[in-house]
Amino acid sequence: MPSFRVRFAPQRTYHPDQNGTSTASPDKTESKPTHTRTRSGCRGCRQRRVKCDETFPVCLRCRRRGSICQPVLPASQWQPEVWCLGTADPLSQITQPINSDAHMNLRLLQYWFERMSQIMSLDRDRNPMSFPIVKYLSASSSLVYIIQCVSAAHEQHFQPSQMTVSLEERSKALRSLRQELQSQNAGSPLCFLIILMLGMSSSWITTQPTDYGREHLLAAQASVDMTLEQQATMDDDLVHLSMGFYVYWDMACSFCLDVSDHPQDSRSRLAAYVTTARSRFHTITSHSIDLYFLLGQLGRYCRSITDGMPRDFVRETTFEAELNSYTSAEENPIAYLLAEAFRNHGLLMLYRLCGRTVHFALEVNTDSEEAGSKCPIRTLALRTLEMLFITPINSPYINLHTLPLLSAGAELESTDTELRERVIEQLQAVYSTNRIPPTLWVIELLQELWNLHDSGVEMTWLDLMLAKQWRLRIG
Repeated sequence: MPSFRVRFAPQRTYHPDQNGTSTASPDKTESKPTHTRTRSGCRGCRQRRVKCDETFPVCLRCRRRGSICQPVLPASQWQPEVWCLGTADPLSQITQPINSDAHMNLRLLQYWFERMSQIMSLDRDRNPMSFPIVKYLSASSSLVYIIQCVSAAHEQHFQPSQMTVSLEERSKALRSLRQELQSQNAGSPLCFLIILMLGMSSSWITTQPTDYGREHLLAAQASVDMTLEQQATMDDDLVHLSMGFYVYWDMACSFCLDVSDHPQDSRSRLAAYVTTARSRFHTITSHSIDLYFLLGQLGRYCRSITDGMPRDFVRETTFEAELNSYTSAEENPIAYLLAEAFRNHGLLMLYRLCGRTVHFALEVNTDSEEAGSKCPIRTLALRTLEMLFITPINSPYINLHTLPLLSAGAELESTDTELRERVIEQLQAVYSTNRIPPTLWVIELLQELWNLHDSGVEMTWLDLMLAKQWRLRIG
């Protein structure tokens, strides 16, 4: 098998300050993205036969129309090379198959490496889900198939009428994974990663907002301890990659799980892992894996209260104290704001979904007298939205905005017309960036919730989601 090396196209990392001078800070500022024109524009502009300015992720015309923009993704910054072949186009030049047991679609693999994998990383220059994953393809046919499955769906904007190829590849992935689990250890980090990818993509390719990958999530819960037990003899990078994905995915659908499916153990081994792992960057959780782990526990608790289980005031006090005392390890300012927004999201769930009384006075870091005069829950929501709106629309961190936008946006009142519009615009930008269908369902959920609130019906976003029999894996 050829050996891959990946280098990166140079990017500018300076930003003008208020005095007009420029400062370089590659570790703490977002790189200015390069923009390559596609000469084709987004789908909306092509259908209307008008010129598209191709601003990513939302073009100017779509923004003015208030419509979803479906752009052609910008060119990848990855520049792969194959040492033994000396070519910049490895997949089209490979003389030996990466995996002789799998039916490979080189076009879909290339699409994954250069485009689909971009939405699964917060750092375009450190993306383990792109070309670095090539070294695992030879060991697993199911990994090849799930990559091809998601690529085929993303390429077609997850349109139900265009899912044939994706579903065929998914069927192959499931069949191959079953065979691999019979011949390998179920605690293999590679099998664990494939289970996660199958589960995370379940909600992307379904036509109904009910599939959050329950079976795969339960399988992943059972695999966590087995994977961590064998960490000393396994590829640490792969363990780290898989654990970060699991913790985030578990958090993003924790409130979907019926109480009977909640983990019964204390999860002490995973808790110990996330405590140490926050010092190491992860492509999705960054340095906040411990915060997402805490939010996963809180999300399951909120679901139990929503289902009518008795409240545990000691546990609520512990959740509140841990969230209020949480200190982010993020150095990147945009990543820090995102972590703070998720911390606030946890508090909003605790106060709104569980009905816990706010026992402290929130500091008001805004000039708005109205914000200070309202209840602290509203103040917390407004502050969260302010943090999220600071993020540049072309930043990869915007991919993780959906959940805090939902919990904070749910607190907006009928007089907050402009803020409601901004929340919808931000969610549309998220969808235009990653094309994931649940984002559109979140928009629908919020708009229906606002209509109910405006008509005098008090209901939380989780109450409404469950009343609609939705199980949204949000984020």
